[in-house]
Amino acid sequence: MKWNSGRLWLKISVYTLLSAALLFVVALTLFFTRFDADSARRNLEHALDDSGRHLSINGNISPMLFPSPGLAISQIDITENDGKTPFAHIGRAEARLAWMALLFGRLEITHVALRDSKLTVLRQTDGQLNFSDLLRTRPSSKFQFSLDSLAVTGTQLEYQDRVNGQLLRLEDASLLADNLRADAQMQFGGRLQSAGRMVNLSLGAPFTRSDDQIDIPQFNATALSSSEELGEIRATASGKLQLNLATLLAQGQQLKVAVDTSKPVSHSEALIPVLSASLSELTTPAATLNGTVSYERTRYRFSSQLSQLQLNRDGLFAAATRNDFSWAVGKHSLNMALQAPLALSQFSQLKMAPLSLTARLKTPELPRGQLQAALNGQLEGDLPGSQLKLRVAGELDGAKLASTITQYGFMSPRHEATLSIGKLDLNRYLPEQKAEKAVALFQNATPLRLDWMDFVNLQARVTIGELAVGGFRVNSISADVKSTADSLQLDNLSADIYEGRLGGSAALYREKTPRLVLKQQLTGMQIRPLLQDLFDFNRIEGAGNGWVQLEAKGESLVALRNTLNGSVAVRLERGALTGIDLVAALRDLPGENSRWNGPVTAAPDQKTTFSALSAQFALSNGIARNQDMKLASSLVNVNGNGKFDLTQSIVDYTLSVQANPSAFAKLQGMSIPLKITGPINQPVYSLDFNAMVKGKKTEAEKQQALKKELGKQITTILP
Repeated sequence: MKWNSGRLWLKISVYTLLSAALLFVVALTLFFTRFDADSARRNLEHALDDSGRHLSINGNISPMLFPSPGLAISQIDITENDGKTPFAHIGRAEARLAWMALLFGRLEITHVALRDSKLTVLRQTDGQLNFSDLLRTRPSSKFQFSLDSLAVTGTQLEYQDRVNGQLLRLEDASLLADNLRADAQMQFGGRLQSAGRMVNLSLGAPFTRSDDQIDIPQFNATALSSSEELGEIRATASGKLQLNLATLLAQGQQLKVAVDTSKPVSHSEALIPVLSASLSELTTPAATLNGTVSYERTRYRFSSQLSQLQLNRDGLFAAATRNDFSWAVGKHSLNMALQAPLALSQFSQLKMAPLSLTARLKTPELPRGQLQAALNGQLEGDLPGSQLKLRVAGELDGAKLASTITQYGFMSPRHEATLSIGKLDLNRYLPEQKAEKAVALFQNATPLRLDWMDFVNLQARVTIGELAVGGFRVNSISADVKSTADSLQLDNLSADIYEGRLGGSAALYREKTPRLVLKQQLTGMQIRPLLQDLFDFNRIEGAGNGWVQLEAKGESLVALRNTLNGSVAVRLERGALTGIDLVAALRDLPGENSRWNGPVTAAPDQKTTFSALSAQFALSNGIARNQDMKLASSLVNVNGNGKFDLTQSIVDYTLSVQANPSAFAKLQGMSIPLKITGPINQPVYSLDFNAMVKGKKTEAEKQQALKKELGKQITTILP
């Protein structure tokens, strides 16, 4: 027969197909003749006896033909190693066998599919997982695994952690892996439920397997979730992994984890160059964390470097961390650098101690400088309770500072604090003034910036050893501070002020037009140094009491000054009016004295002493008016009325002086009017007696003219 004959090739093809069909029939015959369902059930149900677990098959065991022979088993239940507690339930399991191995009598499993499984994973208090005994090498059996594909669908897994009380539930999970004996591909997906939040998970990765070693050159994982506080949450992870199934150890390289949120808009990244992991511990020599958060007008940036990071059943720990944090709202910024070891015990209790913190605050409200602090202390936190507590002590711009701050919540935090400062000199931060007096502040027309209040929710107890504004000094200050987006309030305010004591309250309300309310009482204060430092006015001496109840509205300090309304009252004892000696002036009457002819500035070496002085001022739109000033002394009594115009910084005031008849018999019954005018800080006065007696030659004529005219307002005087 010729080899190139078409009939020959046809015969060969037919015989070959018949031989293959015969072998297929023989293999199936061998498989089915040798298959014993009862024997398979008995072998499978005793497969885990050495572990103490009980495996039961409550469904059918049946052979499969296509696309390869195999077994289908339904309703499989596996207990814990106590033989009673349920561990896993598998609705249906399918195992496919290799053809060639089957022809030689070997049961080599190449394809496995599991459907509708339920599994409970438990981490005991000693850190051991409840399935670790199943991972060890088992005694030889009739079945050998040489998987080429694995399909797990419809799986529910519940994870209970008795170390930290965490409960996770994985639903509708699927795992598909193909071509496992060459360049394999794996896909995973599912829904993870934790604390009422649902997270959609997906993972894709190529991998190769050599004996017990699995190499994943590049995996990509994604987690999607949402919450009312953060909006949409997207987490991604990528990197290279090596898994050893025999030792259950893993090595990771160039790992990157990123988290993004939509409300607020945020992005954070963790970079881990090298990672070692086992079932009980994860370690890395170094890791970095960077991120940004944008919330309304606020922007946060943070960067952290962690050394000797360790993650185990007890929590997360780092031998050292270096953290940089910045916060910005418009032109306001706060930068902090923090160094400390890190301990996150049971993944819930945070502690960073000893802690070193440096901070710098820059804002247009401090045009001459910036606040800088260097502090040491510790940070503690309860993460499930969204609570942090910081205890620090150190220096604020050279002044001693100690503080305890407790934060409740992370996205819209509320703070409670105690703050103690040795000395706070505001002159370092306020605009320079030609005359550094506190009154100069109220000449500043720069609009008040109160947008920072949007991000503050604070209740604090504040104490300050000394506060300086211009030449104004207050000591031993204490107050309860409450700050919200709508108001800044100081209650139970007290301080030592110029040898006296101050008490009361102050509040700034952030309304359409900012509103300031002051309620103060001063006891035993020295009036001259107070007025000198506040208004550069030193014409009154004495110790006494004062009452202040004021309210103002305005968008700048000068606007607040110009809208001051309310009342101020004062009572002084054993004091003096400086710059003029009214007693000496009365004694000179009605003699000729050119000194009283025209304006005269106050003479610092002259004064009029008094035993008591009282006055009450009503303020309206920055102008203080008084109608009841009374000054009493052994030689003169003085009544006064007039106004102090704070908007223009001028005074227009009248004094009516009555002499004691026993000391000034010739002035009995007379009331001498004196006028106070001019700038508040540079007063002048004039007393023109010569004009009153002009044209009168004899002493009797002059006395008669004085008696006639002294009851009228004849001149001005400003002590």
